[in-house]
Amino acid sequence: HDVPAGGLDVPSLPPPKDGDEVQEAFPGESRLSPEERDRWLILHFALPRTIMTCDMAEGRSTEVELNDVLSRMAWGSIDGRTSDWMLESESPTLDAPHSSLISYFEYVERMYPSDESMEKEAREENIAMAAQKRGAFTNTGDAGAKFRPMFDQMVKNLQHSNKALMKAYDLKKPILSEQDAPEDPSRSEAQGIMRFGRHQVLPAFWQLLNQLTKKNRRFSLVLRSFSEEQVAIVQRELQLFCQGQHPAYDGKNKTQKPPPMSGDKGSRDMRLIDANLGRFDRSACKLYFASRPAGDATKVARPGEVAALAGAAAPVAGDASAEGASAEEGASAFTPTEYQFASDYHEVYAGMQDQVLQGANTAAIIDDMAYWKSKGQDSTAGKLLLVDHAGGLAETKVQHVFFDGNMGSGSAQCVDVRDVVTGEPLAQSDAEGLFTHRVDLFQATTDVDYFVQALDACELKFSQKVLQSRQVAGAAGDDVASGEAAAGSEADRLPPKEYLYRNIIPALLPALEACQRDRPADPVEFIAFYMLRHSKQYSKTLKA
Repeated sequence: HDVPAGGLDVPSLPPPKDGDEVQEAFPGESRLSPEERDRWLILHFALPRTIMTCDMAEGRSTEVELNDVLSRMAWGSIDGRTSDWMLESESPTLDAPHSSLISYFEYVERMYPSDESMEKEAREENIAMAAQKRGAFTNTGDAGAKFRPMFDQMVKNLQHSNKALMKAYDLKKPILSEQDAPEDPSRSEAQGIMRFGRHQVLPAFWQLLNQLTKKNRRFSLVLRSFSEEQVAIVQRELQLFCQGQHPAYDGKNKTQKPPPMSGDKGSRDMRLIDANLGRFDRSACKLYFASRPAGDATKVARPGEVAALAGAAAPVAGDASAEGASAEEGASAFTPTEYQFASDYHEVYAGMQDQVLQGANTAAIIDDMAYWKSKGQDSTAGKLLLVDHAGGLAETKVQHVFFDGNMGSGSAQCVDVRDVVTGEPLAQSDAEGLFTHRVDLFQATTDVDYFVQALDACELKFSQKVLQSRQVAGAAGDDVASGEAAAGSEADRLPPKEYLYRNIIPALLPALEACQRDRPADPVEFIAFYMLRHSKQYSKTLKA
């Protein structure tokens, strides 16, 4: 009997009944509020090497990408006599089993250096040669030939193995080079998605969406990529999956159909609309959504629907002059959504959470690859992730998690995690497993529950950190409690107006002056972030 495709047949756990004792995942979890335990999850997913097996921005096919990934997860030593790299690890791992070993990727980088001091022609030649070596890593006769079974295992898990599905779409051997099967516009959308005979988006990603929806969790998706073309592929598949029409997940041909995620039957709409496609320009310090009208209350169309942009009047049908004038007026009146971060990051952070992801549940961001490469691929120039950290966990009811298979072991490399208040980068040791997850593509490909388990681990660590930060804050508070008790008794005797003027106005005054000077679009949000950014200033004011 055929196994249903995609692994979506796993039943969801029933919700606890009133009066049932809640099992703690770790000691003390019950001390978190319900909103903190069931926090809003904002899940950022890189596409290449994370939920997809090709990299369009770098021009790597699935075959080359899988080899490249395994070359970074294979560990060996250098033969002192021949200077050849010798494989010693038995299975792919993100980190070296022993400090004396180096990956084949590192070995090739040493053999074909490409630092800026080299002549341009020689440097480009070495870059191409290193890429060629990594892209053929498991081929017969190459250094990683013993890892070919792992390569084959990944392909096997990507392949559509359901016989009924394969027969319905006449699927044969999976195609690993995308250029060998260009999309045929004369064929159906479903045939276009199935033309490679394998998944383009990992089943583990669909499994995560399925499980979060069944658990009725509030979550948002932010797709991250350097390639707009690659985002478009996921956008199309996501739309069909949410509508129950994805050819591998539509309930036909012995496949499992996911719960609705399209807004129908009271479900949350997880589809990505064009208006929610943004782009980072880090040189200009802005995040902008070219098709999204500026402001909070935007009326955007669902996929397949037609909606007028906010502020644009609908022309009378058949009136060419009215249609032309309306189009011209609409174009001149349209102002795209844009968030600046030249001096601080609060506008981007609040804009994404309070505007973009309030109007829809899924967004996508094209990150600034040119800027990242111009800065030597340093993590502080990579894909920006803002978190409200404040030396601990200032925000406890929202958790951002960035899943990316391109992150390194000693450095986030391509992900720039920053505190939204201070603007300072977070050390990878502080962010890893909490705000970021370094994806093991081998495991993500071969284990359909990979992302479910990875998210569970991040949530658990977040909850533990919340309680730990409160314990530290509580201990510090005990030291000053006795001194504040006397002041508190005096404050209790003050009239309400005098109490406010003495204790609150001195702290608010600098923020109010700055707000009056800058006249921001959202003054309340401006004051809130001003207070966060200048906490030392108003603490001194109150103590004085």
